Amino acid sequence: MAISTLFVRTEPRRRRYGVAAIIGIAAGIISAFVKWGAEVPLPPRTFSGGRDALNPPYLFLRDYLGIDPTHAIYTFSEHVINPVVVTHIIFSLVFAVGYCVVAEIFPKVKLGQGILAGLIVTVVVHGIFCPALHLSPPLAQLPVDEYLSEILGHIFWFWVIELMRRDLRNRITHEPDAEVAFT
Repeated sequence: MAISTLFVRTEPRRRRYGVAAIIGIAAGIISAFVKWGAEVPLPPRTFSGGRDALNPPYLFLRDYLGIDPTHAIYTFSEHVINPVVVTHIIFSLVFAVGYCVVAEIFPKVKLGQGILAGLIVTVVVHGIFCPALHLSPPLAQLPVDEYLSEILGHIFWFWVIELMRRDLRNRITHEPDAEVAFT
């Protein structure tokens, strides 16, 4: 497949941006729980080699938004919950809405039922942005366990987003995806 085919666009009249945004909100919330669930058997961070217990969302809140997560907590079912949980949902919403809208324009983003997008996000976020913002060490300094957790977690995350996107778009619009021609 030629690189140029990755940027083939759908016909503008077939795009449904509003539907994509609504689906992205639903998929973002549900997929955030999927991503957390993947972190139970495969924790994303180790704390060996002198690394402290502060994860990237915690550091982002503290260093870039000026929110001290240790002071902004809430209690649910007698458990103290850190607002990093809310940050994960917000990140998931942003990525899911973005993915669903981009899928309306560039259908190749859906390659592998969203798995390719999950891999790209892993590389861009954890390989470029987190180290650039000093939210995590460079990839070369991370243990293989962390790579494995993030890669699998992002694959599951985006696969669920794509499953929801395609099913809900078809149910809401009663049409196939934008790149599929009517017969």
